[in-house]
Amino acid sequence: MSSRRTLAVSTLLAAAALLGAGWSLDLNKITDTIKDAGKVAKGVAGIGPEEERVIGQSVAVEVVGTYGGLVRDAAVNRRVDLIGRTLAACSDRPGLDWRFGVLASDDVNAFSAPGGYVFITRGLYRMAADDDMLAGILAHEIEHVCEKHALSIVARGEFLSGATDIAKNYDSRAADMEAKLQQFDLGIDKITKTLFTVGFDPQTEYTADRKGRDLAALAGYARDGLKVTLVALQKQPAKPNEKIFSTHPPLADRIKRL
Repeated sequence: MSSRRTLAVSTLLAAAALLGAGWSLDLNKITDTIKDAGKVAKGVAGIGPEEERVIGQSVAVEVVGTYGGLVRDAAVNRRVDLIGRTLAACSDRPGLDWRFGVLASDDVNAFSAPGGYVFITRGLYRMAADDDMLAGILAHEIEHVCEKHALSIVARGEFLSGATDIAKNYDSRAADMEAKLQQFDLGIDKITKTLFTVGFDPQTEYTADRKGRDLAALAGYARDGLKVTLVALQKQPAKPNEKIFSTHPPLADRIKRL
């Protein structure tokens, strides 16, 4: 396991306070769903809505915890939520319980988790000077969810096997519960490692760029919103220790393909 927070019971409970007002992760539902997670077959097609939901909630906890929590500015959250939901309604998966949040980090990045969780960092949000730019960014992440890119990482292994009885022992000692969550946590760690360190393969990112561009246009936003954002980032002098799309392909390559 990495040094990041594990999905032990104590960590899950702490996450409830972390996410707080605005929107939160239903940790009781996470526990309820884990008992069925062991039934997941290999292949994305074998991951049902409930399994996707619990995987997404678990990854979202890691994203929020790693990137400093959520910004509590009501106006900022309202803007992101409105644009995000407009885009999601036009996507291939409008029925998901879409959640949008701004991470309290000055890094320039954005993330998504299965089940409809989409995050943009405060650093990247500040770069989105208009709604078309913000829509381009969010549409890229929405397409990662619609295309089930993160779930494909899960589908390559059978890490959920053996997790069937976790919830049945919810009242047992925390240490025992933590041990039973180890295998599930290993699978979540594969996704977070991809999001935070390794990144999706370049072709996956180019696909999200292309489909996100088309989604933004379909929802009524400028088709080139993401490209304008990437060009602006490319022209911006790098600040010390500033991380700009650290797990994505080079900006020049993305701009050229767009």
